[in-house]
Amino acid sequence: MVDEATLELASLRFEGSRFQGHALDVECTQELIAYRTLVLECAKELWRRKNPARERLPRGFEEGFRLQFDRIEDGSARVPLRRVRGAAQGELDLGDEFEEAAALIDAAIVAADRDDLLPEQLPSNVIPLFANFGRTLREDEVLFTSARGSSREAPYTQKARVSLAAWVGPTYEDRVDVIGEVRMANLGPGVFKLQIVESGVSIEGHFDASQEMVVLDALKNHRSVRLHVIGNAEFSTRDRQVKRFIRIEQVGLAPSSAGDFDDSAPPIWDQLARIGEEAPAGIWSSVPNDLSERIDEVVYGRGDADR
Repeated sequence: MVDEATLELASLRFEGSRFQGHALDVECTQELIAYRTLVLECAKELWRRKNPARERLPRGFEEGFRLQFDRIEDGSARVPLRRVRGAAQGELDLGDEFEEAAALIDAAIVAADRDDLLPEQLPSNVIPLFANFGRTLREDEVLFTSARGSSREAPYTQKARVSLAAWVGPTYEDRVDVIGEVRMANLGPGVFKLQIVESGVSIEGHFDASQEMVVLDALKNHRSVRLHVIGNAEFSTRDRQVKRFIRIEQVGLAPSSAGDFDDSAPPIWDQLARIGEEAPAGIWSSVPNDLSERIDEVVYGRGDADR
């Protein structure tokens, strides 16, 4: 479209007898979707690491990440994937989180193929997503990934797929930086329950003596403040939701963004008294002293016969 521009993000190259003549079976296009998911989820976590004080991703972060391909090139079947920038978006950044994510995925695939350690920068919550990447490939087929600007391809071989699958268990541990409402705190074992603002999920964790006062303050004033927690947590591989805090490194108070309660606001009875004082002289003497019994008659003009 005339109001859009594109920039190559990466390429996927399918190698095997099925892909001779740069042909691509229809079911293999699922690998393009799985790759986009890998890049997107990795980029989201990279952005959160760079912006620990922000509760939510920027508006349009996910929706604005569009990938297209308009041809299949030689080299068995090579698919160049291009990012799309709409007219409302700014210039495509070079070296942003999506670029970093594509490079990290290459590095993870190379490490898995060589039986090396995975890159330290690779977010743990991305690893389970490799289970859906390469599912349409046969044992003797290889899918090469290559981030833009890379000098070599990363071979997603059968060996690499098996190695990455071995990393995936029912749960995994990862860094966590969340804000939530303290719903319970027990001094004896030092246990508290936090309802995370972004997801609404409630999880438990243990606090130590140095963190006790902050946690209790957050519980006491839970209508107006939230607890900011940094540490490590256990996540479910199935839905990538936080299951429990493993280690709490830092806690702090954060203002509630709900805006539905203000401890500094005057009580309702004080507000009513002030309204009464500001009423014109003599106005209250005209109010019937049995108003509560004759509300229909006085307010609506109906007597007993009309009821």
